[in-house]
Amino acid sequence: MGLFSDHCTVLMLGISRVAINTKGNVKSYILDMKSQGNNYQKLFVRRSLRYLPHHILMLIIYKSKLLRFEKALDAIAKRKIINVNDLLSFDSSDIKEYQKLTEDTQLWHGTGRWQHGKDGIVDVMKSFCDIAGLKPSRDVYAVFGGSDRHIVHSVSLCRSRMVARSYADMHGLGWKEKNRYGDALTWTSYYYSLFYARLFTVNGVKMLRRWKTWCTLSHDENGDNTWGKKVNKQARDVWDIFCLGSDILGNYPILVGVRSLDSQLKLEKPMSHYEVRADKRIDIANISHIEVPRDKQDEMRELLLSYGIDIPVTSIELGECASAQKRFTELLGW
Repeated sequence: MGLFSDHCTVLMLGISRVAINTKGNVKSYILDMKSQGNNYQKLFVRRSLRYLPHHILMLIIYKSKLLRFEKALDAIAKRKIINVNDLLSFDSSDIKEYQKLTEDTQLWHGTGRWQHGKDGIVDVMKSFCDIAGLKPSRDVYAVFGGSDRHIVHSVSLCRSRMVARSYADMHGLGWKEKNRYGDALTWTSYYYSLFYARLFTVNGVKMLRRWKTWCTLSHDENGDNTWGKKVNKQARDVWDIFCLGSDILGNYPILVGVRSLDSQLKLEKPMSHYEVRADKRIDIANISHIEVPRDKQDEMRELLLSYGIDIPVTSIELGECASAQKRFTELLGW
């Protein structure tokens, strides 16, 4: 998680990218041909701009507690934005069990089974078991949340299950994952559309000052954003990874529910409304459950059991079915 800075680039510059040369000067240039070829950034722009009016109106009505109008916008969102008909069906007893399992889940972390590391492919869940929790990792995006340090180590979390699940899906087939209540690109483009509008209207000047630092830290010598390469070495921009998914054979999405945090970074608005950063390890005692694809549940239970870890494991598909019964504002984490 933590990709808002690339999203900012897209919304602010349209189809341009910003690079930093060796002297630290900002220069604009047209999207490289590989990014133009897949058009994922343009697709994000179109979706974000299309969803923004609904998002703004939904927020105003929600804060005004106009329930009747909120229901109308909820219906529009489910019909026009999510528009899904291929969810797996589950018994009401299964859904109730899931609801009980997640009733104290406050935050969500999206990850996957495997990631590319410096010395080869890393088994993310084995690492999770080795330290009995979620370990902070390098985070260059905290600079946009007001961090005095350019690089911090944190665990990225979200109040919205659907958005965190979208990050998890990058480790699978990306936006092509089946049995989803809205694909990864739909949820992230809706969720972050108002965030970027807020960021540039409220923090525009400050954002531009931080941009140079972030770009230097987050891009390689070829101008590629390095964040997505942890799951797909061909990724050059954020949208490559959300849409293409992982190039690691057998990889799959994993969603971790978190009850509470012992410590977290203080983030500035508007970032603090959309993401949370834990600056210390999240112990298994603070984890409510783990969601994996339906056909990977036994594998995950066996792995946890081999380490003596007792955490409930359920399926992402069940979580999607249960989520479909919630109000749209609930799915946004409001």
